[in-house]
Amino acid sequence: MNVEIVAEVANSHQGKLKIAEKIVRAFYEKGAKSIKFQIYFAEDFLTRDHTRFSHFKKQSFSESQWEKLIKLTKKIGYENIYADILGLRAFKVAKKLKISGYKIHSTDLTNDFLLKRVAKENKKVFLSVGGAKITEIYHAIKFFKNKKNKPILMHGFQSYPTKIKDTNLNNLNKLKKYFGNSCHYGFQDHVSGSSKYNLYLCLVSLGYGIQYIEKHITFSRKEKGIDYYSSLEPLEFKNFCKVIKETSDGNSIGISGFSDAEDEYRKKTKKFWILKKNLKKNSKVKFSDLDFKRINNINKEPLFLKEIINRKINQNLPKNTIISNSHFNCKVFAMIVARYNSKRLPGKAMLKIANRPILEHLFLRIKKANSLDKIIFCTTKDKSDDVLAKLAKKNKISVFRGEEKNVLGRMLKSTKKSIPDVMIRITGDDILIDIDYMEKAIDYHLSNNLDYTDHKKLPSGVETEIFNRKILNFINENAEDNSGTEYLTYYIKDNEQYFRTGSATVEKKHQKNIRLTIDSRKDYRFVKPFLKKMQIKNKLLTYNIDDIISFYRGKKNSQKANKRKIEINTKLKKYSHLKL
Repeated sequence: MNVEIVAEVANSHQGKLKIAEKIVRAFYEKGAKSIKFQIYFAEDFLTRDHTRFSHFKKQSFSESQWEKLIKLTKKIGYENIYADILGLRAFKVAKKLKISGYKIHSTDLTNDFLLKRVAKENKKVFLSVGGAKITEIYHAIKFFKNKKNKPILMHGFQSYPTKIKDTNLNNLNKLKKYFGNSCHYGFQDHVSGSSKYNLYLCLVSLGYGIQYIEKHITFSRKEKGIDYYSSLEPLEFKNFCKVIKETSDGNSIGISGFSDAEDEYRKKTKKFWILKKNLKKNSKVKFSDLDFKRINNINKEPLFLKEIINRKINQNLPKNTIISNSHFNCKVFAMIVARYNSKRLPGKAMLKIANRPILEHLFLRIKKANSLDKIIFCTTKDKSDDVLAKLAKKNKISVFRGEEKNVLGRMLKSTKKSIPDVMIRITGDDILIDIDYMEKAIDYHLSNNLDYTDHKKLPSGVETEIFNRKILNFINENAEDNSGTEYLTYYIKDNEQYFRTGSATVEKKHQKNIRLTIDSRKDYRFVKPFLKKMQIKNKLLTYNIDDIISFYRGKKNSQKANKRKIEINTKLKKYSHLKL
């Protein structure tokens, strides 16, 4: 987890441009990369009889002063320059100065006039939520829906300095509960700069999965200027950034999944079910046949006891054998998923190459696999998919039709009568899938007792994805929305620490960065010549990965080889809801 630390100047300049310039220079020298100013004009957001009017009037800069300060800040080299905008005039000034992003005060979360204009900029937006009601936050967020950048909700009670009892970090959990992945999250810390808690609280906040920390700065607290109470001096700020970086930089609180050290520990301490004695083929495994022991540096994953007991083994097994799924007869189903309507290439499944629809190439390809117990074509109930269902039946492939948005639901419902142990998901885009590698991946998956196996080093569009059915049930029951059930790969990768995953071996000569999936007109034009060539060579049904690599050697594809990056919510529900 990369945490961005924002140095908040606020009013520590005391309304004097030279002090502001001094602060900007000093903190850049101490490692500050992001800085934020408060741009305001007292008459723009306070009535003249307000008790704080004269205070803010004294601290405010003119437009020309702001122009000079921001120009200097850019010249010095700050990566990000943000601004609090307290009113419409402040926004216009910030916009003119082309800053990196805006922060909207919690009291402006109902200011539709300002929110609309900020949203149009499509820049990074921080929403201060201290003292804001959930309904007010929700109202503001709506303005930034479908924008390039998600709004960042900044938790933190804005009193100077904030008492420990008033920090209420647990509000971060509440915010995440309400707004989930529609937002990013940050902590704006206002405890005393001289307190040990100015570091401790921020370290604790990392455990809530925040991506931003805002910290007030001043050149010297001894001078007791404006906003000095909660501020760090330059050297303090440098040390603060060092500790936060060391703690959050992908190896501590912010890590997703296991660290390398934790992986190594697991390898050395895992326990496996092994045979106490020789067992003959077709014997049912009993508890009395088993021991549970540590075996050093074994890469495979251990099975659960319930996955072993009373199952028939498919071969003779000697004493001390580590039990794996490959020792049992596992049903393996290939699930081909496709629909006619495609946003990027409408009707692509029926576009012809070498006198056959694209989808038919895939059907004929998959039917050549020896390791499959069944092939099912999963499409939707939409009338546009009638033509695809007809094509599948013509090729003697079972058809199941279900909900349009829930891809996983279709796959699972299609296997209610005949339940597989393992399911291979194949999209209609990947018509060049390599059968030899697919069968190797199946063997790898079963031998290593995995929940999920990929072939990520193969060219895009040739690789295989294998899932245990029970894990697909798990995802279906525990994903927060359809994004988790449609983009299964992203779900697994986002929650990798929960699953037993692996990548099957790929020969070096086949590890090529080629995009061969068909998702667009460009993809179609890129793949089409290869199949035509195979038709001429009478190898349309027998080509292999070597033929593919040979044909595309030296050919450039303008599109990126990796599949599209999709920003989606693939998080698990609360732990209490997990079902397995």
